[in-house]
Amino acid sequence: MRRVHPILRSLIVFSVSAAWFALFIPWSGFSDPDVFYHAKIAQLIAAHGPIREFPWLDLTLLGTSYADLHFGFHLLLIPFVKAFGLLHGARIAAIFFAAGAIVAFDAALGWLRIRGSIVWTVMLLISQPFVFRMLLGKATPLVIALYFIGLAAAVLRRPVLVALITAAYACTHGGWLVLAGSLAILAFGDALYSRIVEGATWLEAVRKSPWREAAASFLGGCIGLILHPNFPEIFRFAWAQVVTIGLGSPFQHVSIGNEWHPSDPVWLIVSMAPWIIAVLLGITGLVFAPRMSQMTKVIGAPSLPRLVTSFGLIIAVLLALTLKSRRMIEFLLPVTALWCAAIWSLVDVRTFFSAFAKPARVILALCIVGVSLKQIVTIWTDFHPPRYRDDAYADTMSAITSRASTDDRVFHSSWDEFPILFFRNDRPRYISGLDPTFLYIASSTLSDRVRDVTCPECRNLLAGRAPSPISTSTWQTLAWTLIHDQLKSRFIFVSKTTRPSFLGLMKSDSRYEQIFDATDSAAFEIPTTTTFQ
Repeated sequence: MRRVHPILRSLIVFSVSAAWFALFIPWSGFSDPDVFYHAKIAQLIAAHGPIREFPWLDLTLLGTSYADLHFGFHLLLIPFVKAFGLLHGARIAAIFFAAGAIVAFDAALGWLRIRGSIVWTVMLLISQPFVFRMLLGKATPLVIALYFIGLAAAVLRRPVLVALITAAYACTHGGWLVLAGSLAILAFGDALYSRIVEGATWLEAVRKSPWREAAASFLGGCIGLILHPNFPEIFRFAWAQVVTIGLGSPFQHVSIGNEWHPSDPVWLIVSMAPWIIAVLLGITGLVFAPRMSQMTKVIGAPSLPRLVTSFGLIIAVLLALTLKSRRMIEFLLPVTALWCAAIWSLVDVRTFFSAFAKPARVILALCIVGVSLKQIVTIWTDFHPPRYRDDAYADTMSAITSRASTDDRVFHSSWDEFPILFFRNDRPRYISGLDPTFLYIASSTLSDRVRDVTCPECRNLLAGRAPSPISTSTWQTLAWTLIHDQLKSRFIFVSKTTRPSFLGLMKSDSRYEQIFDATDSAAFEIPTTTTFQ
């Protein structure tokens, strides 16, 4: 495909990638409930313009300092939800944006003059952690595409393009500092290479490095935040998302989503196994069969050895961040793919593999096929059956919707139910959602009380202790005091899968009247004859 026109090449890569992703994405549900929130917000923006207040979660940080960290993503989502409906539109958009990320990866390889782009693109398409993150229905594919382009633009010394990319990133996702930080590391690695390998002075090494591009990235990100429709609240909200949640997660107080938890080293090694093997083989080839013509800079192209050094430093930092929070694998893996491709561009592949005996080459080929099939099977099982069906909680929330007014509050059993409840009914107010830390930041006392009522054993479990029993009468008193007296909630929603014990508590207390019972959930109402204190 190297002789194909770049535009035609991108269309082919996009079409093949979109078809591939369409095979795996579940068409009757999702693996992450946040999709329901994103689709609903896109609908509300289309109808009313940018969301500047978030009264649905008035008890949390969202109620006092709301900022739509995914504003750019929601704007791009609007045409899809308008054309195909909210949920199918979100699904088709996920496929579209994921294919776009693959196109950006393939284009970046071409811009950086890295060989074997077809091999690495295919390898990325069957990489389980990458595909999983791409098809969750979030902004991830968009930001990964911007990340690829931003890295390539910095290597090619395009500061204006870097600034524009980072500004768009800042309006699309709260993690734009990942790109800015990566470019700072890129500049440092480039200067380090000039100083140690080429013998340049530190002043000359820094002058030749892409420090302008790194600075342009920080400037572009700040400009993006200033242009954001939720300025200046975006600064406080982004700080909470990136620093409070991402770096200082209060694990002992709230049950944060699995993606924010530290990575299990075994899980990380297994997830990255194909790339680890490819990197180790590439480094071996680099030692024993280097492509000498690529060891020096080619006119009009970046120095590949310099890229290998700089990308290696970026990977080291991203690896540390991934060990802190497993969601960072969505950045670690793409950079590893670029790094691996750059390493292999420095290897004389024919000479390297000719050194292997024929049986060894056959065994290696069989191993590659086996690992690839294992990745593909894992991708399928990740999405099927979907964890959250399109009709999740629909009947239960319909019962609440027929009774609830705008001023009513729905008490629900877990923060991660909010996106679906909000999708079903955007009139009432809810308790906590999108991330439990938002409630904890607004009121740690209220956050702890909600946790203790919905999951009394969670306090000890989060602290690493064995759960202690609580009497039903004590639990009933705590629940009534919180739900009725303090929060004045008229309705209670309970998920049967996540909070079966809380469901039992609601049924055991005659002050709550059950108004609906579905397979996945139940709804209760405090009769209007009850006087709120």
